[in-house]
Amino acid sequence: MMVNIEDTKLQLKIASEAVSESTDLIIEIKDLWRKFFEDTPAEVQALRGVNFRVEKGEFITIMGPSGSGKSTLLTILGCMASSSSGQVLIDGTEITKLSQRKLSEIRKNKIGFVFQDIFLIDTISALDNVLLPLLPYGIKKEDEERAKELMKTAGLDDRMHHKPTELSGGQKQRVAICRALINNPPIVLADEPTGNLDSQTGGEVLALLRKINKEKGITILAVSHDPKLAEFSSRDVMITDGEITRDRINPFRNNH
Repeated sequence: MMVNIEDTKLQLKIASEAVSESTDLIIEIKDLWRKFFEDTPAEVQALRGVNFRVEKGEFITIMGPSGSGKSTLLTILGCMASSSSGQVLIDGTEITKLSQRKLSEIRKNKIGFVFQDIFLIDTISALDNVLLPLLPYGIKKEDEERAKELMKTAGLDDRMHHKPTELSGGQKQRVAICRALINNPPIVLADEPTGNLDSQTGGEVLALLRKINKEKGITILAVSHDPKLAEFSSRDVMITDGEITRDRINPFRNNH
């Protein structure tokens, strides 16, 4: 199917104008490039001059074919990979020139991660898995109470002391979401959060993400191939060959 260039430009303009005047930005990307094997015959341009703004409290789905650059964008936003040029601001802090120590602080204080591969430790309880990111800093009583409250919110109050091997796939992913929230981050980055789940279980995980977005005001950016995820989000963005080719506001965003 042919892409109407003028329609695409209009979609990008409308979405851009929706946040361009905002003073409540939590993510701002300016002319972001990421090149691999730069200045060689094998050079790959994973991101090509991306410009992108995110307001606090948005739920954005980033979609695109394999190799389009969407996961590269997510790892840069998560302070886990560097850019070739351009600027990335996380809650007002420009991160592209920061030291590894400063980037680690941003990850700890600003960002929670949810991955397709859940990475739970099978030898400890679900509750201890949620608390795991706090282990290097010392786990306090209030941390345990927060973890329990998160697990109740996720419908896991009767599974806190079960080990991951005793949980379903959906329950494991909900544990992983609670783990991402234990530091009380303003941003959650999710990479294919429903990729390994069946449609019903995936729907339960999406409902939880939407719940924490609406009730806690947490900004969520989710990379996915699952079109259902776009239905839960306030905006859906398409990346093709390293460029944003669609950025549209979900007209049904207030009805979910």
